Amino acid sequence: MGALSSSLNQDLSQNGLLLKFVGKDHIPLQDAFWNDLLSFPYKPLTVEDDKKLFEKNKFLFNHLAINNLKTGNFGTLLRIFLKKSSYLLQSSNNAIARYSLQTYNALLVTRYYLQHLVHKFPECEVIKHIESQGSMNRDAFKAESLNLQLINGLMNILIALPIFNDTYPVHRESINVFLVLLSIELFTTESITELKLYNIIFESCKSRDLGLALITTFSNQQKGLSHQGSSFFGLGDIMGFLLSATENEVPALCRNAALLLIVLVNQYVAFSNPYRNVLSSISDFSKLYHSICIALEYEETTLLLYHLLHRNEQFKTFVLAQSDIDVLVVPMLRAIYHANDSSCHHMYMSLIILLILTEDVEFNKKVHEIVLKSVPWYVDRQLSEITLGGLIILVTTRTVQYNLLKMRDEYLHTNCLAALANMSSQFSNLQSYVCQRLVGLFEVLAKTYNRARQELVAIEKALRIILEVLNSCLSNQLISNTNLIYTLLYNKHIFDTFRNNPAFQDIISNITQVLEYFISKLETEKDMCTDVDTVLKVIVDSSPKWPSHRLQKFPELKFKYVEEEKPEEFFIPYVWSLVSDYSCVYLQSSSFKKC
Repeated sequence: MGALSSSLNQDLSQNGLLLKFVGKDHIPLQDAFWNDLLSFPYKPLTVEDDKKLFEKNKFLFNHLAINNLKTGNFGTLLRIFLKKSSYLLQSSNNAIARYSLQTYNALLVTRYYLQHLVHKFPECEVIKHIESQGSMNRDAFKAESLNLQLINGLMNILIALPIFNDTYPVHRESINVFLVLLSIELFTTESITELKLYNIIFESCKSRDLGLALITTFSNQQKGLSHQGSSFFGLGDIMGFLLSATENEVPALCRNAALLLIVLVNQYVAFSNPYRNVLSSISDFSKLYHSICIALEYEETTLLLYHLLHRNEQFKTFVLAQSDIDVLVVPMLRAIYHANDSSCHHMYMSLIILLILTEDVEFNKKVHEIVLKSVPWYVDRQLSEITLGGLIILVTTRTVQYNLLKMRDEYLHTNCLAALANMSSQFSNLQSYVCQRLVGLFEVLAKTYNRARQELVAIEKALRIILEVLNSCLSNQLISNTNLIYTLLYNKHIFDTFRNNPAFQDIISNITQVLEYFISKLETEKDMCTDVDTVLKVIVDSSPKWPSHRLQKFPELKFKYVEEEKPEEFFIPYVWSLVSDYSCVYLQSSSFKKC
C-alpha cells in the first residue's frame, strides 16, 4: 500500500507500487516488489482516519477486484504475510523490528482489501479472491486452503507472539483483520452456520487458546514492553499515541481484544461455542477482576463482565467475596445514572449485572456496610458518607421514576425493582435522604395512578413491588431502619387511597399496622414530641418492643435473572455497534443487511 498510511491527503493514484499491486500483471512470490511495498513507515489511525483512507482508496480496491482473480496478487500477499509472521514468531530480538514492520503492513493491506470485499460481495466471492492463485501453478503451494492458513496465521500471532513495542501494532491489526472477517455476517442474509469462515474460526483446534490469549491480553492491560533493539516507529509521539494517551487510559489493544472476544462469545452457533466455553472454565481471576474494575467505563468491558458472571459460577463467587466490591459497583451505578438514548444498552447491561449480584444475600448485607466518602457524579444532591446500598437505592429508584413516567420501558424498570426487592430484606441504617427517595417514588407513582387508571398496568405492578419492598424491610430489618419508619409516618397519608384497593389491600395492611403501632407510641409521648430528634428517639425506643408476629407472612422477595430465549437478537447488533464505534475499523453501516 506504499505510503497509504503515511498521509491522508496524498494522491495515491500515482503511487507506482500500489498501481502495480492492483494491476493486470501477476507479481511472483519472490519478487523484490513485496519488500518495497511492505517497508513504508507506520502511522497510527483513528476510526475517522480509517474511514477516510478506505473511501479514498476505493478506486484501487475496485481495480484489484477486477484483476485479482487473474493475477492472484492478493493471495500472494497473504502468503507473504504468512511467511513474514512465521519469521517474526521465530525471530531474535534484533530482527523483531524489521519483521514486525513488514508483518504489520501486510496485515494492513490485507485488512483494507478484505473490508472492500466484505462490503461488496457474498462470502463465496470473498473466498474466491482469497484463494485465487491467478495463472500460477497450484502445485507450487500447499493443498491446505489459504482461508485456513490465514486464520491460523492470525491465531498464531495472537496466541504465541509476545507483546513488545514493535509487536503491539501487529497484535492490534491481527485483531482488526479478525473483526473484518467476522463482520461478513452483517453484510449477508445467510446464517453464520452456513459461512465457511465462521466454521473455520469456531471449529479450529486453536479456538480455546485464542480465547485464553484474548482474556490474557485484556487482563494484562499491557501498553507494550521494551526489548533490545530499536522500535520501527521511530517518533516518540507516534508511540505515545499508539500505546496510550494517559497513564490511566486503557490501552487500545486491550479494548480491541475485549471487542473481538465479545463478538466471538455472542455468536449463537449450531454447535458448542468454544469461546463461550473458555469464559466458563477460566479459574485465574485476580488480575482479570482488577482489569475489569479499571475499565468498566467501556461498554465492551461491562458486556464481558456480564458473560463472566452469567456463565462462570466460580468467577461470580470470587467477585461476591471481594471486600472492595464498591470498585466494581460504583462505575455501573454511574453508567445507569448518566444513561441517555445513546448509552441505553450500557445501562441495561449494568442493571442486569446489578440484578445478578443482588441474588446473593451476603452481597446485600455487605453493601450496607461499605461507606462511600463522596459521590461527585451524583448531582441531584451532594452526598457524603453514604453507604453503597443507599446509593444503589437512590440510583435505581431514580431510574424507575424516570422510566415509568417518560420512557416506559418495562424491561428497564422491572430489573431495577427486582434488584430493590432482592436487597429489601437486608436494608440497614438507611439515611433519611435515601428513605425520602424510596417513599417519594411510591408517592409520585401513586399520584399518577390515582389521576388516570387507564393503561397504567405497569405503574400498578411497580406500586405493588415497592410496597412489597417496604414490607420486606419492615418485616426483617425494622429495628435498624429508624429513618424509614420516620419517613413512612411523615408520609402516611399517601397510603390512604390504597387501603381498600384489592390490588394492594393485603400488603397495605401490614404497613398500616406498623404505622399505627408507632403512632400510638408517639401519642403517649405527645407533649414531648416537639422535634425530629425526639420523634426519632421514641421510634428507637419502641422498635425492640414491636410485636412482629402480627404481620401477615408473604413469600420471600427473590428475583433471578434469566436470559431471554433468543439473546442474540439483542447482543449481536449491540456488539457490532461497539466494534463500529471503538475498534478503529470502518464498517460501512449503510450496506448492513443485519442489525
